[in-house]
Amino acid sequence: MKQIFLSLVGFLILGSFKIQAQGLKGAWEAVDANQTTLIIATESYITVSKFEANQFMSTWGGKYTLGVTNEVFIEVDFHSSNPDIVNSSQSYNMEIKKRGLEFDGSKFKKISADDNKLTGLWRITARANKEGAMEEIVPSPRKTYKIMAGGYFQWFAINTQSREFFGTGGGTYTLEKGVYSEHIIFFSRDNSRVGATLTFAAKVDDKVWEHSGKSSKGDAIKEIWTKQ
Repeated sequence: MKQIFLSLVGFLILGSFKIQAQGLKGAWEAVDANQTTLIIATESYITVSKFEANQFMSTWGGKYTLGVTNEVFIEVDFHSSNPDIVNSSQSYNMEIKKRGLEFDGSKFKKISADDNKLTGLWRITARANKEGAMEEIVPSPRKTYKIMAGGYFQWFAINTQSREFFGTGGGTYTLEKGVYSEHIIFFSRDNSRVGATLTFAAKVDDKVWEHSGKSSKGDAIKEIWTKQ
C-alpha cells in the first residue's frame, strides 16, 4: 500500500510539472521604457533576450525544470554577457499565471500565436556548400540551435565546452503551405537587419526541417535542421 501511495504521489508531481511546463511554453514579453525582454520557451528549453529598438543587449538560456514552489531551475547552455555561469544550474523566482508571468522580478505578458510543426528546439545538422552539395555538420560542443514557440523564433550559435557565444537573432515567424517567413526584431551581429523579413521554402517532416532561400546577407542557403 505504501509503495502504491508513493507511486501515486510521484505521478501527481510529474503531472503537475508537465502542466506547468505547458503553461510556460510559448512567448512572453516585458517592456520597460525602451527595453524589451523576450522569453521563448518549449516544454524543456528556455531563452531570455534583451534588446532595444536598434540595439541588441544580451541573451542566455538552457534546459529548465520547474520547482514545486514558484521557482525554475535552468541549466545554462549559453550567456552572451556572463559566460562564467555557462554549464551551471541557476534558480530564479517564477510564477505562471493565466495570461501573465512573473520571472526574476519582472512581469511578462503572453504574446504567443498558435503552435505548429516547427514548435520545439532544433539543431542545424547539414548545410549546402558553394557547389550546392549538402554537407553534414558533425555534432560537437560548437552548435547552432533554433528555438521555436508561440510564433516566435531565435537562433543562437554557441560552444557549450568553451562557453563562447558567437551570435543570435530572433523575431516572429509563420509557416504556411510550405513557406516559412521570419521577421527579425533583434540581431546581435548587425542591427541594420532589424525589421527585415526573410522567406524560405520549407519542408517539415516529423523531426527533420529542410529549408532553402536567401540569408539576411542575400546569400543563397539550403539547410537541414533536426529536432532535439
